[in-house]
Amino acid sequence: MSDVEIEKRLDAIVRLFCCLHGRDTFMASYTNLLALRLLNNTSVSNEAEELMIKKLQVECGHNTVNRIKTMFQDMMKSKDVIAEFKKTQNYLKLSKDQDIDFTAEILTSGHWPYQDVPKCKIPRQLGVMKDGFSQFYKNKFQNREIAWLYNHGSVNVATNYLNKKYQLVVNVFQTAILCLFNSTDSLTYGEIKERC
Repeated sequence: MSDVEIEKRLDAIVRLFCCLHGRDTFMASYTNLLALRLLNNTSVSNEAEELMIKKLQVECGHNTVNRIKTMFQDMMKSKDVIAEFKKTQNYLKLSKDQDIDFTAEILTSGHWPYQDVPKCKIPRQLGVMKDGFSQFYKNKFQNREIAWLYNHGSVNVATNYLNKKYQLVVNVFQTAILCLFNSTDSLTYGEIKERC
């Protein structure tokens, strides 16, 4: 769509929003869907997202839209922190040794709709990179805690057991299961459950 068409659609959504009695429900749903788009990098246009936020701010006020603005700010700050981490000797060594290209999003607690911290025994290779980043982050920000939200991550895994190479895009839990098969050809459901 052109910029003009996008703006017309956004104006139509805001006009509909003005007629709603359950604005809180709309904002909660919008926040959840926006968070998914930001974390999965599936937003069509950041400019359109920011324009929608400005339009909602006019209708709802600054306080209501503040959480959403913080989500956007977190994404920008994350890029800077990850770029800085990737310049460190520790990352260069880990990425070379583990053959991993790592990235993470740093989310401000309380501003994102996802707060559950799921349990998962991640593969050793990912654990080494996670620990390296955690150490870097703690050195940079002494008073901040890290909680890893594995259910929102994705991993590109390359196969090497076939003649043809395949790239699998899977979540962290699926990665943990697939990595178990690096050391064995078969596992029962109970064994997978116990090891993950």
